[in-house]
Amino acid sequence: MLFVYVIIAFVAGVAELFTGTFYLAAVALAALFTAITGLLLPGTILHWVFLGFCLVLLPAGMGFRHHLASKVQDLQDFDLGQGVDVIAGPDQNEHYTVRYRGSEWMAVVDDGPAPCAGDRAVIVGKTDNLLHLGVLPRQDAVKESLCPPSSSS
Repeated sequence: MLFVYVIIAFVAGVAELFTGTFYLAAVALAALFTAITGLLLPGTILHWVFLGFCLVLLPAGMGFRHHLASKVQDLQDFDLGQGVDVIAGPDQNEHYTVRYRGSEWMAVVDDGPAPCAGDRAVIVGKTDNLLHLGVLPRQDAVKESLCPPSSSS
């Protein structure tokens, strides 16, 4: 009778590796604990022991999975606060082209003055593949601006 629970533990454990849920891991542990308990108790009550372990370990596995899922949702976006270089813009949609992580991204300015090519900005948010920027103030106010003169005068 013990070998049945060892086989159940092995099959459920291997199946858990392919599914990634904690339910089969709980069943595998329950079967393993039942097999160990079977060394001390008679085989006639092992089915009830297995059921008891399942009733305890399945909700514990569900709680553990919920706990891990809530931690994953609490992770911050590592792109926030990173610096980007403005390459071009704005276009007709007020989108800028910026260089970040070695590639070009589309971005909009959420905070600060309108940047021009060569300015630095910081990522303050992200919507899909669109970066939201906060523009850093220019370091050298004495230097002549690289931005073309605005036609709004």
